[in-house]
Amino acid sequence: MKYVIGNWKSNQNLTESLIWLENIKSLCPRLPKDITVILCLPFTDIAAFNSKLSEINLPLITGAQNVSHLPPGKHTGEINAHMLSELVSYCLVGHSERRRDFKETCVDVAQKAKALLENTITPIICLDTPYLDEQIKELFRFDVDVSKCFFVYEPLAAIGTGKPQNPNSANIIAHQIDFLIDNVSPILYGGSVTSDNANSYVSQNQIDGVLVGTDSLDPAEFCSIIQSLS
Repeated sequence: MKYVIGNWKSNQNLTESLIWLENIKSLCPRLPKDITVILCLPFTDIAAFNSKLSEINLPLITGAQNVSHLPPGKHTGEINAHMLSELVSYCLVGHSERRRDFKETCVDVAQKAKALLENTITPIICLDTPYLDEQIKELFRFDVDVSKCFFVYEPLAAIGTGKPQNPNSANIIAHQIDFLIDNVSPILYGGSVTSDNANSYVSQNQIDGVLVGTDSLDPAEFCSIIQSLS
């Protein structure tokens, strides 16, 4: 199985998300059976997007972009894993933008991953070499079952820069991640992924899919990325 995960980041209001869904349905009426497509949406779009998705019968899977590291309780404004459990099957954690803009730590990410698994949501854990070893160490320290997680190698220099990492180099890091987690989970690449280069990553022996940022907002380009892997 190959994976394409879209990350809309802080974009798309509710109306725009439903228009996107109508467009992707017309462009990709049938998704390849050997590719799982996951779309990580802003919190505000998820419920209505799910409702529309069931109407048009398109096998997209919805995910969230973040979750609180705190449990349910007196934490005004936080969205916890229990609240997400009826809405999504996947959730991004540890994205470099969260680390940069909100000072998230490896401990925060491990706590989030553990909370997600306790609520039957698959964590999609983003990694880069500056904190790769530390992050995986914290996952084990918090007894996170890494066999139930996805991992994404997203080099900081490639995110949003239009300068993707060389596929062979990305594959070497994917092998390192695979070794640290004991060969049990899908590993993806993220960072300036396009329809022109997506297959060059997935054709590597250790990379199972791609995490797509900006280009996931364009239905035509996102559809082209999916089709390039089929």
